[in-house]
Amino acid sequence: MQRKKLTTRQAQAIKTKAKIYNTAFDLMEKKGFDNITIEEISKKAGVSVGAFYHYFKSKNDILFEIFHRADEYFKDSVENKLVSEHIEDQIVEYFTHYARYSNQTGIEFTKHLYNTENKYFLKKDRYMLTVLQDIIRSGQDSGRITADLDPDHMSDYFFIAARGLIFDWCLNDGSYDLEEKMSLYFKRLVNVFSVKPV
Repeated sequence: MQRKKLTTRQAQAIKTKAKIYNTAFDLMEKKGFDNITIEEISKKAGVSVGAFYHYFKSKNDILFEIFHRADEYFKDSVENKLVSEHIEDQIVEYFTHYARYSNQTGIEFTKHLYNTENKYFLKKDRYMLTVLQDIIRSGQDSGRITADLDPDHMSDYFFIAARGLIFDWCLNDGSYDLEEKMSLYFKRLVNVFSVKPV
């Protein structure tokens, strides 16, 4: 099916929204989310405050967009692209991608993102979460992962560990290889939930 070509107006709208988002992202990386204002974002992006509100309902919508893009990353780059044969290894691979995304986002930005005021980490309807739960469910159905916990609670265990490691990486100013350490941690952690052959 051929994609419909965007009009000049639609293309400009996409460009303007991206400019506002990228400006907010850059400012957030330098100053933190709480220390920037919509007026500052708009001025730096070269748009009116009204234009900001046309694309984003509030400053919090910038955070929503950040997490939406993370979910898109998991949809496009992770789901159905895990190459490991065994489910346990797929979980390790999944969290290596999670670490890679934090690496790509950058240490300074990640430091600002990881704070107790940011409740987006707790949202239960996120795409990246359902991807992990599907992997866990598949492992339970095949008898490789314990069914003592349902996929929702087990994914909580995994994400608490992953977020803890990323927070430690931030505390250490990114002084170690996050992907490598995430892989090592999860190889050990997954063993806790792995069903050993009798």
